[in-house]
Amino acid sequence: MRKIFWFRNDLRVNDNQAFQEACSNGDVLPIFIFDKDYYLLDTSSSFHLKFIKDSLGELNKTFKEKFNSKINIYYGETLEILKHLTDKFKINEIYSNIIFKNKYINDLDKKCLEFFNSKNINWNYINQFGVQLNHRQRYQWANNWNSFISSKIIEKEIKCNFLSDDNGIEYSSVKTNEINTDFIQKGGRSNAIDLLTTFLNSRSENYQKEMSSPITGEISCSRLSPHITYGTLSLREIYQKTFEKLKEDLSYKGKKSLVAFKSRLAWHCHFIQKLYDEPELEYKNLNSAYDGLRENDFNENFYKAWKAGYTGYPFIDACMRYLNKTGWINFRMRAMLVSFASYQLWLDWKKTSKHMAKVFTDYEPGIHYSQFQMQSGTTGINSIRIYNPIKQSIDQDPTGEFIKKWVPELKEVQGKLIHEPWKLTYIDQKSINLELGKDYPVPIVDNKVNTKIAKDKIWNVKKSRDAKIIADQILIKHASLSSRR
Repeated sequence: MRKIFWFRNDLRVNDNQAFQEACSNGDVLPIFIFDKDYYLLDTSSSFHLKFIKDSLGELNKTFKEKFNSKINIYYGETLEILKHLTDKFKINEIYSNIIFKNKYINDLDKKCLEFFNSKNINWNYINQFGVQLNHRQRYQWANNWNSFISSKIIEKEIKCNFLSDDNGIEYSSVKTNEINTDFIQKGGRSNAIDLLTTFLNSRSENYQKEMSSPITGEISCSRLSPHITYGTLSLREIYQKTFEKLKEDLSYKGKKSLVAFKSRLAWHCHFIQKLYDEPELEYKNLNSAYDGLRENDFNENFYKAWKAGYTGYPFIDACMRYLNKTGWINFRMRAMLVSFASYQLWLDWKKTSKHMAKVFTDYEPGIHYSQFQMQSGTTGINSIRIYNPIKQSIDQDPTGEFIKKWVPELKEVQGKLIHEPWKLTYIDQKSINLELGKDYPVPIVDNKVNTKIAKDKIWNVKKSRDAKIIADQILIKHASLSSRR
């Protein structure tokens, strides 16, 4: 029996059921494919490529040490590569974990399945998340997820013979949207384990209090999201290690924070479930009553200013510049950036989401598009929340420390004016050698005026009969409820 194990977003050996099942006997060719067209999408970037490269490097090292073998890495058109490999190695079966991604991947998987079926090759795919694959049962979802996430991790003995191909690729040959990767998180399982260990043992102590600010969140947040996205750690490993910490270290001061963190792991699968049930979330409003609301009012200049961090709102600009440089920012600031784009700038989320996908190292479509629609008010089932960038600035960066680091044009601005530099007088500007409109932009919109306009527009739709009817249908389809009736 000859098999392919196809590593995808599961770059680990531990707690990888599909890998273990593939390797229970026979000859196995372990592969990873950089899909040429996927990396040319406007949602892909060198942030993702670098993280995967780091992770593959460490996984290959594990293969060498444990199995005296390697992962065979390819670059090109996935289906053509699979056709070549299945023919060359006389493959009988394919093993992989199910991945829940964007339309491009969904369409690609359908083509792969058609090909495998035509060749009588069995594709065995395992569900590595607590996602219901057939006929989601709303009242059973939480119970099913809890059973999955708490199930015992079993590591089976590897009994196969690993096959090697004579291929080789240069990572530099993978073409994608280029961004400087010098400051992003490093991939690889060892880095994931270090992050989990330090988070559970100390960094999580003030997680609940400090997760909202980009200053404290950098340390107090787990920073595990890209490792979850690319599977260097399994969600089950994270959950169970967190549960063990709560159970064994009763004196830990961060116990409440860990309970909150543990509950958020379920939300990861909840949002992936939504995308699985409704793939059109990626490119259509969940509630069709909102169709046409923003699509014809897109301001390209606003979009360019928002992407680059030159809107004239210091905290918005600091957060965007930080994100563009590091590939990560904490959740509240993500929500604020999206809210500002969708409401004050009135930009269509279907376009702004592409930029954010590109610069989020942890880009996870299920979470990404659900959150974009929630923060843009197009679900019809979530509360409308419009973030005030000035209030967020004062609350999350009261001294202007974060702003001055990432918007150095304003480093000489003193006191509360750092949050509203447009209030600087001509004399104030002269005294610190700053000219607004030249050295730093004046606000591209009036926050108060545009917030009022946006609120009126979105509420007019939300209160409509059509929006309410569709919202009720969405709740029936997507809400995951307790098993108690």
